[in-house]
Amino acid sequence: MKSVTIGDKIIELRKKYNYTQERLANLVGVSRQTLSNWEGNITSPDLKQAQVITKLFKVSLDDLVDNNTEVECIDNQSILSKLVGKTITVDTDTDDYRLNFMTPCKVVEVDHEFLKIEFKSGKKIITKLIDLNLIFSITLLDEGDEK
Repeated sequence: MKSVTIGDKIIELRKKYNYTQERLANLVGVSRQTLSNWEGNITSPDLKQAQVITKLFKVSLDDLVDNNTEVECIDNQSILSKLVGKTITVDTDTDDYRLNFMTPCKVVEVDHEFLKIEFKSGKKIITKLIDLNLIFSITLLDEGDEK
């Protein structure tokens, strides 16, 4: 197993979230040069800075500092963006009685935080933004399955 440094993980996570060094440095409260030093494994973030990083990137402090834990990132947006214009069903952790796991929805837009869908409720077309963290599963419907 290869050793993975904090700097390597910060680079991967920063790229996953499409942050520039400048943007991430501002969010953490350090200079761009300090962040560059972390990514170059010259220095490491202190505990307070590491905690900010873990909250931003939704990883545990243990995973950030453990040299045996590798970070493998994919861009969820690019995967989900292939669904734009398609009809799906979506199982979510929401209390919206109009939307259940059998409701056909058209995907309108996707970003890093939300899935924008449209679906029929009675005679109305409802547009809804769903936080990606609330989604349990998505099923792509064949054109013949759309109702």
